[in-house]
Amino acid sequence: MSYKINKDTEYIRFQGRICFREDTAVLGYTNSSMTFKLKGKKLSAKFTTSTTEEINAPGLRVYIDGKKDKDIVLRNSEAEVIDIAVFPEEGLHEIRLVKITEAGMSWAAVSELTAEGELLPVEEDKRGKILFIGDSITCGYGVLGAPDAEYTVRDEDGELCYAALVARKLDLNAEWVSVSGYGMYVEYTGDPEGILPRVFNYQNAFYDKEERADLSRFIPDNIIVNLGTNDSGPMTDNILIQKGYLARYESFLYSLRIAYPDANIICVLGTLAPGYYKYVQQVLDKVKADGFTKIYGLELPEHDVEHDGMASGHPSRITHEKDADRIVAFMKENKLV
Repeated sequence: MSYKINKDTEYIRFQGRICFREDTAVLGYTNSSMTFKLKGKKLSAKFTTSTTEEINAPGLRVYIDGKKDKDIVLRNSEAEVIDIAVFPEEGLHEIRLVKITEAGMSWAAVSELTAEGELLPVEEDKRGKILFIGDSITCGYGVLGAPDAEYTVRDEDGELCYAALVARKLDLNAEWVSVSGYGMYVEYTGDPEGILPRVFNYQNAFYDKEERADLSRFIPDNIIVNLGTNDSGPMTDNILIQKGYLARYESFLYSLRIAYPDANIICVLGTLAPGYYKYVQQVLDKVKADGFTKIYGLELPEHDVEHDGMASGHPSRITHEKDADRIVAFMKENKLV
């Protein structure tokens, strides 16, 4: 039996910023997903992607009844039909397809959904909502890699980053807008084009540079902003970049408040940018003095390479776990959850 894929269907629960085209869902940002309830033996779909490069080929993960079943890597830019889940006999199963790699490297388009059996309506996710805004750390960049491994998206796993751990520990419905290398005012090279505020208001600017995001679709109770690691190098000895960072951070916070007037905003920094949280604190002091409420700051300690290791020059799984625990404890202490 074939099923149309569109954002309003009752047979699929979508999570994350997904672009929709005719009978197609394009998964881009970290941990964007599709959930199905199958009464039958098999679920298949046609997949296409934006790249044939192994180092950037998107990774997907399949869960069946809450348990990890397999990973899928899309290595062919030409459409291919893939069995998402196959069972020896007919039964009732929940199937979840998650994109574990980031939007900035590649996208994964899903179309022509076919079931050997039937899809049943999927319940709405009524859990509290949290939005994560960040860079490579929030993407889970390199978390599976050796300490000094060169880049490959194969070492990236968004489900192992601190943000995903926070969401699981607090049982929250989470959405990501995170891009490796991007900053608040400049990217790690000093390029002012590679910044999160530039792409935030688009559904997925790496897929469609013009489609604006409907910010009313996902209203978070809490927002975690972790931006400044990539700005830290360029701003070290450049007073203009320092001032630009402060101004852009302030304006971005106000744009978030306009979009989400009731959300708690928690600004964190420090894991790979020790000593730079002071700039975040300056922004927080200013907006609070101007009457900004429901705004919080948390300085994270620098990752302990000696004891906790390193992964592709980034935080290890141990560090992600520790940062997640710190954020969870902070949110509970301040009664944000």
